[in-house]
Amino acid sequence: MPRKPRRRPVHYTTFALRDGAVTSCFPTRKPSAKRLKEDGIRIDSDLVCKEYLYGASEPQTWEIEQRVRTADLLANRMNMRRTVRELVSPELAEIRKALSAIQGRLARIEQMVAGGNGPAK
Repeated sequence: MPRKPRRRPVHYTTFALRDGAVTSCFPTRKPSAKRLKEDGIRIDSDLVCKEYLYGASEPQTWEIEQRVRTADLLANRMNMRRTVRELVSPELAEIRKALSAIQGRLARIEQMVAGGNGPAK
């Protein structure tokens, strides 16, 4: 019977601006435990084990193809942030308000049950 393939999580090396905008990444092997300890490597929640940061003026020195590609990526990032802000944030605010009202009602119910008093106003 053939051996079952081992599925390991993919780790990444990224290139990003200092504000966190990732312009490129590629998969890499997870560093060994020895290397993690010796180099003080931290693996974040996105499984990024190496990150190379560069300043905002550095892309101006790149070839035109790289600049165009990076500009497209950053434009997509900005559009996604705007979409989230316009579509998701108002919905989250409504959910937060509804949860607050539910918590208030629950607190009144618990107080009424614990105290044995009549209905709360």
